[in-house]
Parts: sequence; structure tokens; C-alpha cells
Amino acid sequence: MRNALVVASIALLSAATAWAADAPEIYNKKCKSCHSVAGVAGPMAKMGGPLDGVGGKRDEAWLKAYLADPKSKMPEAKMPKVALSEDELKAVLAYLSSLK
Repeated sequence: MRNALVVASIALLSAATAWAADAPEIYNKKCKSCHSVAGVAGPMAKMGGPLDGVGGKRDEAWLKAYLADPKSKMPEAKMPKVALSEDELKAVLAYLSSLK
């Protein structure tokens, strides 16, 4: 039983690490055009604004709901709904949550 728990924990950690490794590529493809992180901005970053510190302001559940439907959390949001696969969503959530 203990070995099964260790194996399961390692598998989850490996999956989380893979999501985290994919996050910069996903961010660059789907988010960077309208946002910035650490002063590195996309061409329309003034519209979306900086994401620095977002992980300290919002929890993962809020961020997940916001990404699925921005206007559900902020009616005045300019951000469109973003089409992300489940794995992409997990990666982006892990990345955004790390921005504290």
C-alpha cells in the first residue's frame, strides 16, 4: 500500500513538473500578446496588463473560472475566453499561481 502511494505521488509530481515545463510555451503562444511578466511584454500588453503578482492576488479556483469565462468574474473584462486543453489549463494555472 505504501509503495503504491509513493508511486502515485511521484506520478503526480512528474505530471505537475511537465505542466510547469510547458507553461512558458503556452503563455508565449496564448497569453503574451496581451500581457507582460517581469517587464517582458507582448505587442498589446497595455490592453491586458502585467501578470506579475497575480498568484498572490488570486487563488487557483478564481483563476480557473476567470480563464474559462473572464466576464463571469469581472464583467468589465476585455479578455476573451481562451481555448485551452485541460493540460494547457493546468500548466497555465500552475504558472500564474507561481507569479507572486
